[in-house]
Amino acid sequence: MSPTYDHEHSPQRWDIITEILCISVSTCCVCMRMYTKLLITKAPGWEDLTCFFAWLGLIVYAVMTFEAGKHGSGLHRWEVSPSDLREFLKLANASQIIYGPIIFITKLSILLLFLRVFAPSVKGVTYFLIQLLIWLNFLFYFADTILKIFECTPRSKIWDEHVPGHCININGPILAASIFNVISDFLILLLPIICVWRLQMTPKKKICTSAVFVAGVFGCISSVMRLVVSIPNSTATDNTFVWFPEFLWTAAEIASGIIASCLPALPTFLRHFSQKTKYFFSEQGTTGSGSSIMTSKKTVETKRFPVQPQQNVSLTDLLPGNNLDMLSRGNHSGKTYETTCYTTAEASPAENSREGHSKAGDSPSRGILKTVEVDVESGPEQTYRK
Repeated sequence: MSPTYDHEHSPQRWDIITEILCISVSTCCVCMRMYTKLLITKAPGWEDLTCFFAWLGLIVYAVMTFEAGKHGSGLHRWEVSPSDLREFLKLANASQIIYGPIIFITKLSILLLFLRVFAPSVKGVTYFLIQLLIWLNFLFYFADTILKIFECTPRSKIWDEHVPGHCININGPILAASIFNVISDFLILLLPIICVWRLQMTPKKKICTSAVFVAGVFGCISSVMRLVVSIPNSTATDNTFVWFPEFLWTAAEIASGIIASCLPALPTFLRHFSQKTKYFFSEQGTTGSGSSIMTSKKTVETKRFPVQPQQNVSLTDLLPGNNLDMLSRGNHSGKTYETTCYTTAEASPAENSREGHSKAGDSPSRGILKTVEVDVESGPEQTYRK
C-alpha cells in the first residue's frame, strides 16, 4: 500500500489529553510536596530531590511524544512518509532510552521514603527488603537502558534500515520491562501496607494510613495496561501504530508513581492550611464583634516521651492529628525526646509546664486541645521540635 500522508484521523489528540493531564496533576502534587517539605516541616530529604528529577523527566518524555506525534505516531507505517518515519524512529528510540532512568528515579523516590519511615536502622528485614528492591530496580533498568542504546549496530540503522548492520527485536526488551514493572510495582505497593499493619495502632488509623499508600495502585494499573498492550506487539513491525498506546500508558505509569510518592505529604499540607483557615476566620470573627480579647502565642508545655530506636517518627507526618501512639510498638527503650508545643491562648498565662509522663487523671478537658507536629533530626540524641 502506498503512503497517503493523511494525518487527519491521527489519534494524536489522545496523546495531548493524556500528557496534559499527567503533567498537570503531577505538577500540583510535586508543588504541594515541595511546599510541605521546604516551608512547613522544613525537613527535605533525598526522596524529595529524586521526585523532582522524576517530574522533570516526565516533562521531557511528554515533549518527545508530542514531537513523535508530528511525525506519524499513531498512524500505520505505510501512511507515514520516509522522512517522517526516520524522525519518528529517532524520537521513539530516545524516549525508550530515557524511560529506564525516569521510572527508576520515580521508584527510588518512593523507596527512599519507605527507608526513612519504616527502616531508620540499618538492621532488620524491612531495611534489607527495601535495599534489595532499590538495587534490583537499578540493575534491571541500567541493563534495559544499555540494551536500548545499542539496539542496532551501527546506531544509525535504528532509523535507516538501508544502513548495513544488524539489530535486535526491541519489542522483546519492552515486553520484559513491562513484566518487571508489574512485579516491582506490586511489591512497592504491598511493602508499606504490611509495615503499617504491623504497628500497634487502632484499625481505623491503620486503614487511614494504608489509604495514603494505596494510591500507588494507579501506578500498578498503568503498568498492567502497558503490559497488556505490549504482549500483542512483541512481534509487530508497524512501529508507528503499535507503540502509540505504549507511549500513553508509559506517561500514565510515570505520573502515577510521582503522584503516589507525593501523597504521603498531603495530610500535613491539609492540616497546615486547615489551621491557618480556622485562625483567619477566628480573627475575623473576633474583629467583627468588637471583642477586646487578646490572643498571643504562648509556650504551653514541654514534655518528654519515650521513643524506640527502631521506629521513625517521620510516619506521624503522614497522618492527620497527633499520632504518637504509633511508637508504642514493643517495649520502650527508656530514651526520650523533647517537644515544645505552641498554641493560641486567650489573654492568659501558660499553664504549668510538666516534664515526664502525663498522670492518669489528666484529661483533654484540663487544657487546650491542639495538634502537635513532630520533626526528626538524626544524631546521638533524637530531638523533636515543632
